[in-house]
Amino acid sequence: MGNIGRLAARQALENVGVVEEGENRGRWVEMYQAAVGIPPGSPWCAAFVRFRLEKAAERLDKELPEGFPDSGWVPSYEAWAKRNGLWVSARTAELDDVEPGDLAVFWFEAKQRCSHIGIVVECPSTGIWTTVEGNTGPDMATSINRDGDGVYQKRRTRAMLGSRGGFVKIKF
Repeated sequence: MGNIGRLAARQALENVGVVEEGENRGRWVEMYQAAVGIPPGSPWCAAFVRFRLEKAAERLDKELPEGFPDSGWVPSYEAWAKRNGLWVSARTAELDDVEPGDLAVFWFEAKQRCSHIGIVVECPSTGIWTTVEGNTGPDMATSINRDGDGVYQKRRTRAMLGSRGGFVKIKF
């Protein structure tokens, strides 16, 4: 795992507690959305991830890799990881395959696509990863909320990523 990913994970923890001011709006939420050029009021989980990675790269005086998604569209992160050999399927992920700074990508059967994303911040040996996710809610640990009201720390199992979910390795 790279320095940008590790720093992004640490910085993501500092954003826990950010809440919307209106539907998908607010000072912080709109900064996340601006990072990927989506208008206020848009879903913003992927924008939060991109914002954190961008800010970590800036602080380290580095750049994100050429072609890394600059998007609020979760499937673009999945597609990039698969093209670059950095996708780890949740079905086959071993505990040591995932590190802080990697991205957790959630598959939703109803949408037939990956449609939520967060940053892994802790990988204990129990098989339950701790993530920080934007545009989610304080819901029970067994549910995945992709249209919540803020940035929350969550505990996620492999099964919670869905049948086709997985992880994006952040090796930069």
